Amino acid sequence: MKRNLVPLLGIAFVVAVATTGIFYGLFVGRLRDSEASAAKRTIVVAARPIDRGRQVGAADLKLSPWSGALPPGAYQRVEDVVGKTIYRAALENEPITEDRTVVEESKGERGVIAKGMRAISVRVSESNGLMPFLRAGHRVDLQVVNLRGDDPVVRTLLQNAEVLSVQGAENNGQGMVPLVNLLVDPRDADRVALADSAARIRLLLRNQTDEEHLARPAMAFRQVFTEPLPRGPAVPPALAPGPDPGPSVARVDFEVKLVSGRASFFEDNLTRLTGPPQEAAVRIAALQRGVGSDAVMRPQELLSRETLRAADQGAVTVRAGSSWKAANGNACGLRIQLLPRVGGNGAIRLRVEPEMTMEWGQGSTTRRVVADVDLTDGQTMALSGFGRAAESATLLQKIFGGRINPGASQDLIVLITPRVMSPVVQAAR
Repeated sequence: MKRNLVPLLGIAFVVAVATTGIFYGLFVGRLRDSEASAAKRTIVVAARPIDRGRQVGAADLKLSPWSGALPPGAYQRVEDVVGKTIYRAALENEPITEDRTVVEESKGERGVIAKGMRAISVRVSESNGLMPFLRAGHRVDLQVVNLRGDDPVVRTLLQNAEVLSVQGAENNGQGMVPLVNLLVDPRDADRVALADSAARIRLLLRNQTDEEHLARPAMAFRQVFTEPLPRGPAVPPALAPGPDPGPSVARVDFEVKLVSGRASFFEDNLTRLTGPPQEAAVRIAALQRGVGSDAVMRPQELLSRETLRAADQGAVTVRAGSSWKAANGNACGLRIQLLPRVGGNGAIRLRVEPEMTMEWGQGSTTRRVVADVDLTDGQTMALSGFGRAAESATLLQKIFGGRINPGASQDLIVLITPRVMSPVVQAAR
C-alpha cells in the first residue's frame, strides 16, 4: 500500500510545480506588460517657465514620460494646449493641467483680469535688484518717490497688489527700466498712472501668505533723521480672554471745519505739511502731527464746524453749506464722503471722496476725486480747489450766500481732524 502512494505523491508534486510555474509566468508577464504600457504614457509639461497670462506656443511645451496615475486634468497631446492662456504660472517640467488653463468664474474673464479690476504697466526704476526674484502671481507693495522740491517724499501707494507679468525693459533715456504689469483697483489706477509718469517707483516683494494692510503715512526725507521709528504692534492687540460680549469696532469722530481761505493756502503753509499736496481736481495734503487746524486759519475765516461720527470702515458724508438747482433741475453742491480704516497705534487710513456738482451750460457737471490719506489720531488734513480758479469765489457765494466777502483770491478750505475713540460694542444681530 505504502509503495503505491510514493509514485502518486511524486506525480502530484510534479503537477503542482508545473502549475505554479505556468501561473507565475502568465501573471508576471501581464504585470510587466502593464508596467511597460504605463511607462510608455506621456503628458504635456512646461519646456520652460511660463508666466501667468501667457498664451503658450509649441516651443513652451514638451512631452514627458509618466508612470502611475496621471495628474487630474493632464494633457497628453501638445496640440491640445497650444494657443491656450496660462492662468496659473508653471515652472519648467511642471505638468500642464486643465486647472492651469481654465479660468475660474470668480477669478476673472478671458485669462487674467478679474471683473472690476484693471491691469496697468509701471516702470520700476528703483528695484532692479528685485527683478530676478519677481514672478507672475507674486504680491507687492508699490512705493512712489517724489524727488521734486527741497525735501524728497516717499509714499506707499498700493499694498498687496498682484503681479500679472514681468516684461523686459524699456529705455527711458537714462538706461533700461524694467516693466511690471500689476492688477489694481480702478480707483487706484489714475494715481498709479500719474506716479509712473512723474515720479520714481519702487516695489516691495511680500510673502505670499501676507495679506495685511498697514497704515503707512507718507514720509519726507527730513523725517528719516528727526522722527523715531514706530514701535509696537501694527494692528490692535487682541482682547483679553473672557466672555464674548459681541463684535466690537473702533469709533472715529471727525471734526470738520469749512474755512474761507486764500487760494494760495497750501503754498502759505508748506512748512506745516507732511509733503506737497496731491495734485488732482482737488488738492489734498496732511498737516504735520502737532499742527492743529487753528494754526492754519484765522477765527474770522471759519464758516462752519461740525462733528461727525463713523465706525471703523463705515462711511460718513460731509455736506458743505447749501445746495442749489441747475437750469435742468439737477441738484448742485459739495459733499465729501469719509471712509476710515483704523490700524495699530492710532493710525488711520482715510479714504476721501469729494464730489462737486456745478452748473454747466444749461445743465450740470460733476467732478469726483478718490484719494487715500494716511493719518494718525488727531492729525489734520486739508482739502481745497473744489472749483477751477475762476469758480472758487462763485462756489463760496453759492454755498454760504451773503456770508462771503467778494474776492478773487478766496477759496473753500476743508480741514478734517479724525480722533479714534474707545471701541464700542455692537449688539449681536
